[in-house]
Amino acid sequence: MDTTRDLTDPAAGDPRARWRAAEDRLYPTLIANRSTYQLALDQIQAVVEEVRRRGEDMAALLVVEADAEQVLASACPEGVGLPTDLLLGVACAVRDRELTAASERQRVQRVVAAARSAGAEWASLRGPESAAELTEGSTVALHLSSGTMLTATVDPWSGGPPYGLEVAPTDGPPTSWNFADRAEWLAEYRRRRTELAAAPPGSAGTPTT
Repeated sequence: MDTTRDLTDPAAGDPRARWRAAEDRLYPTLIANRSTYQLALDQIQAVVEEVRRRGEDMAALLVVEADAEQVLASACPEGVGLPTDLLLGVACAVRDRELTAASERQRVQRVVAAARSAGAEWASLRGPESAAELTEGSTVALHLSSGTMLTATVDPWSGGPPYGLEVAPTDGPPTSWNFADRAEWLAEYRRRRTELAAAPPGSAGTPTT
């Protein structure tokens, strides 16, 4: 089932802010009160399970939020020992992240399928197709024949070398580098792409040093 509906709507920002605020308020309280910690976690999990049963998009989460008493009664018929607004907010936050992750997986699958169908060598998963277009943020490309992920980042606020590069093969841990010089970073990015393109088909693309 497609879970992308409503998840990218700008209007979702307000409820997400409420739910994240509920997490920020509730979890420190739980840590400070160790005697009820496990019971509280059990209640949160029960409410999350109930929220999962009630739909797979942002609209369903908003209905859950509006019907808080009924949702909590179904999830915890013996009552809850936590503030109801915080309990439901945390459950909605958990479910929202699940749906967002599922939506992102579906999007990536569509991008990869379209790239394969077009006979492309690479699939651009996030950001601009070329690292040269980056002034801030990241670009992620998947080398289709090897499954290797190539990520280029620019973080001018890092306090260190602002340019980053990571090669993540399918058969080993990722390897990363940082660069102070943009030209050097771009040259290395292009070299890695060329290296992957020249690898035998099916190669895992383990990076060289």
